[in-house]
This record gives sequence, C-alpha cells and structure tokens, in this order.
Amino acid sequence: MKYDRLDKFGVEKMGAADYKKKQDYVVKNCKCQKCPTYVAGDAPVGYCFPAIGTSKKIQWEKDCICGTCPVYKEYELNLTHYCTRCSQFCQTMKIEGPTATGA
Repeated sequence: MKYDRLDKFGVEKMGAADYKKKQDYVVKNCKCQKCPTYVAGDAPVGYCFPAIGTSKKIQWEKDCICGTCPVYKEYELNLTHYCTRCSQFCQTMKIEGPTATGA
C-alpha cells in the first residue's frame, strides 16, 4: 500500500473514528518500548504517528531501532528518533518546509 509522501499514514482523509483506530494500531504494533532510547513508563508510544508527539521523559538519543519496527516498514517511513524529533509528518515539514506540501 502506497501512502502520500507527506501523510504516510493517510490520516488526512479519514474521520475521527478511523484516525483513533489507526493510532491505536500504531501504538499497539510499534517497537518503541524495546528501543535503547526509550525511558520506562513513558506513554503513549508510537511517536511516528502525527498525534502522539515527542516523549516527555527521553532526554538523550541512543541507538534508534525505528528502522526495524513493523509500523516503520508497513507505512514506508524513512526518518528516525521520532521520540525526540517528532512524527514523520512533523520532521518532513521541518526538512522540506513549504515544498513538502507542494507550495
């Protein structure tokens, strides 16, 4: 399944119920809690998803395992350290700026 370059999760075109369902799926299937950077008790996880945001507890980046996560692979994500740097969407916007949206 291919997703938009910016909206990898396809959330822009879904209603609130589908959005919540997709978010729950990401949180359930992510590997965040197994990452060396993760701090025990931090919640919610699934930092790559737009609504989750960055960690409130993580202060130092260690060896990122995002690339090994099934969510990362399924949605063809291409960035890392979502826990400290923000979601796929957010990081893409920071890197590409207005050109990310075609402006």
